[in-house]
Amino acid sequence: MFINETHLPQVLTPQDYTSEEQYRRELDRLFLPGWHCIATSSDFPQDGDYITTELFDHPLILWRSDDEYHAFLNVCPHRFSRLQGKSCGHAGERLQCQYHGWEFDCTGNTQKIPDAQSFKPMAKGALGLTKYRTETCGQLIFITLNDEAPSLKEYLGVGFEIGENLCAADRRLATTLDYVIDTNWKCKCENSVESYHVDMVHPATFRKSPDANECKHELEPGWTTYATVQAPPTAWHRLLDRIVNRLTHSERDDEYKHYHFYPHIMFGKMKLFSWMEMMIPLSPGRTRVIGKFFCYGGRSGRLVSRLLTRGLAKWETGFFETLRDEDCTVLEEVYRGLSAPNQPSEGLVSIREERCFHFQKYIERVTSPETVNSEGVAMAANS
Repeated sequence: MFINETHLPQVLTPQDYTSEEQYRRELDRLFLPGWHCIATSSDFPQDGDYITTELFDHPLILWRSDDEYHAFLNVCPHRFSRLQGKSCGHAGERLQCQYHGWEFDCTGNTQKIPDAQSFKPMAKGALGLTKYRTETCGQLIFITLNDEAPSLKEYLGVGFEIGENLCAADRRLATTLDYVIDTNWKCKCENSVESYHVDMVHPATFRKSPDANECKHELEPGWTTYATVQAPPTAWHRLLDRIVNRLTHSERDDEYKHYHFYPHIMFGKMKLFSWMEMMIPLSPGRTRVIGKFFCYGGRSGRLVSRLLTRGLAKWETGFFETLRDEDCTVLEEVYRGLSAPNQPSEGLVSIREERCFHFQKYIERVTSPETVNSEGVAMAANS
């Protein structure tokens, strides 16, 4: 059952989703001080591998060296070229700038300058890379751009242990979905935390909203959860479910559970699958969504387990790609509606959407013009 007994007001106005001023407040108070998952350990098969990405207009390079993960601004301090332009590659024992060949170690210190005598009298170590903090949670690799941010464990609070369990080393990364959608980041969050839209939007995936007596919400100061039971819909699905559970030697688990840790990190699980999803605002009306989806890892050395794992990964990939496509279409229409010059009402939130109300109250509190900037860091920590 749900916690509230009556409908609730829409807290945020359309301008809170569409205005540049609100977007800048959210960047300053929620995102720039926080932690963000940009990779998993599976992205670095060998020591020396790297990936490049961009986070809030910061070009980044993440490099595995001596079995640790190091993040740097992907800009050479010599003449400001990006160190690497490829999305991924192998750097070996040192990062090297693609322009003039300067080399850097895992601390960011300069180790080699071609024709170094031409830079005299530059002091040794005068120019180095800008380094950022990284921490891991299970297979997930997080980065913060803020030197004063709390530890990742403090930031996620109870979500840290949940992330470690759902994204543990015994899970196989089935797929990564990294895409941009033309909507506000809060629209994507709100879509993920309510089940009212399921019947209309997800006929090919979730199919039907569960009855109210099959749903359970938790509403905490910095996070919320939703849980229900997902029984196989047909006799064929029930048979297939029994076969898969027997082959994986796993206990039957029909619980679907979704976690939202404010402002933008989500975890979820269903049967043999688990995932992390994160929303990164690019502008008031554009959002980057990063999803890491895991499945049963199989028993090492068993052919049946390996084949089963591949099948599960393929099925999970198809399921979440379809889910993404279903959501993207309607969420872009939601943002078009929010951007209209006139609105038919102030909006309304059902008890099935009470997690949206809880999230909106959090946004209102943290981004209020009267709220000091430092509060955003404290309130983003979900302890």
